[in-house]
Amino acid sequence: MPILVSVIVCIHICIGVVASSRSQPNIVFILADDLGWNDVSWRNTLMLTPRMEGLMRSGVELTQSYVAPKCSPSRAALMTGRYPWRLGMQRGAVERYQPDGLNTSFKLLPEYLKEAGYSTHAVGKWHLGYCHPDYLPQNRGFDKFFGQWNHVTNYYTRKPEFPQQPDAPPEKYGYDLHENDEIVYEGKDEFMTDLLTRKARDVIEDHDKSKPLFLYLAYQAPHGPITKPPEKYLQMYNELGRFQNPRDQGKLNRAGIITALDTGVGEVVDALKSAGLYENSVVVFSTDNGGAILRSSNLPLRGDKEQLYEGGIRGVGFVSSPLLKKPETVNDKLMFISDWFSTFLSLAGLSDQIPQDTDSFDMWNTLSKNKKSPRSEITLNLDQDNFRGLWSAAIRSDHYKLIWGQEKLLKKDQNEKSCNVELFNIKNDPNERNNLAPELRKKVAELKDRLMAQLGEMTPAIYSAENRDGWPGYFEGENKGMFSTGWCNATV
Repeated sequence: MPILVSVIVCIHICIGVVASSRSQPNIVFILADDLGWNDVSWRNTLMLTPRMEGLMRSGVELTQSYVAPKCSPSRAALMTGRYPWRLGMQRGAVERYQPDGLNTSFKLLPEYLKEAGYSTHAVGKWHLGYCHPDYLPQNRGFDKFFGQWNHVTNYYTRKPEFPQQPDAPPEKYGYDLHENDEIVYEGKDEFMTDLLTRKARDVIEDHDKSKPLFLYLAYQAPHGPITKPPEKYLQMYNELGRFQNPRDQGKLNRAGIITALDTGVGEVVDALKSAGLYENSVVVFSTDNGGAILRSSNLPLRGDKEQLYEGGIRGVGFVSSPLLKKPETVNDKLMFISDWFSTFLSLAGLSDQIPQDTDSFDMWNTLSKNKKSPRSEITLNLDQDNFRGLWSAAIRSDHYKLIWGQEKLLKKDQNEKSCNVELFNIKNDPNERNNLAPELRKKVAELKDRLMAQLGEMTPAIYSAENRDGWPGYFEGENKGMFSTGWCNATV
């Protein structure tokens, strides 16, 4: 009799584990780099992004999905569920050779998911610090990482370029492609976007189906400096007679890189389907910030990357999943990139583990059923530099948006704008042409009060000077000429 009881208990436990695994969806988050509002085919007929457009139209298009105006702040918000200004990440990206990174005291999204039984993989661009081993992705919840630690390298050589510094010392140049903390040379001379797509497909094809999958695929594309992509992507535009003026070669190359990105997104979804994973998967696509091509890639929105105008922070995005209750929907509900943190944890059955102090809402009912958003406000930025006399704050509350101080992140010195005030009704004026501040003074005062009420919660920006200890040419032995870790203290 005791043996029979043991067998029944074991069967019950095993069934429970399998049921739990099946109820937890696979989560694939695909992040583009500097993709603008006007860089996709459903807004710009010159662009070729058929795979993404098909996924968007059959899923849920996100038209008010906000991001930070710069790479690292958005990634930090995604991983922690907190505003960048609470993390000290609001001033700009983690630049090469800065001894900075995402505070290690925060538990990241993949750490939660890993504890819940997920297999966690990161492919692509990390950009949340690398100068100390504690900053590296495999030490922050990912079972495996393949990609670059820094923000951008040449699409073929994996080495940085310095177009604004042609006389850069040779010690600054280095190689940046890693598998966990090891230097790797896989895909030598392969176009970076295609390499990352191939590695993401490998993760999916090799995945143990007894566990749910979390795949974070962070492309470098279409971040500059722009390089000529493989001919197969350019030929698609050549056949249609697009960007054929010799002066448009840069535009053609960038368009080809975006089409390579589009092709990669489609191949990842195809791999999920071939592996039998798609039916229980949630695929999210987003950009990390607005486009960087001035006066073009974000039209008709005002502004660009690094600015708090809509062009810098309203992200291209969509959700593709058979689990959506109301697919083929345009969702205009307010959300911020930090909301994916709580949304994914809730989907994984971890609602009770979401920290109370996050700036993150579970958006699944909003996305899946087109319900009202639990979010009515986004504090887009809070930053202050008393030494340089700089101030930048912004908030979106319902339909109103206030920019107080300079509209650019404080890495840029615009102290003459520190007292500027701009108020826009984003519903009526999404392109921010009509400043309502002079006539709606009560609304301005109300939103200023909201910002000041949160100022005490702001973490002073961490934006250190460049440290030559991180120059690849100064390392010794096998690390000489390689982007390497172990030359700073981690922020705790």
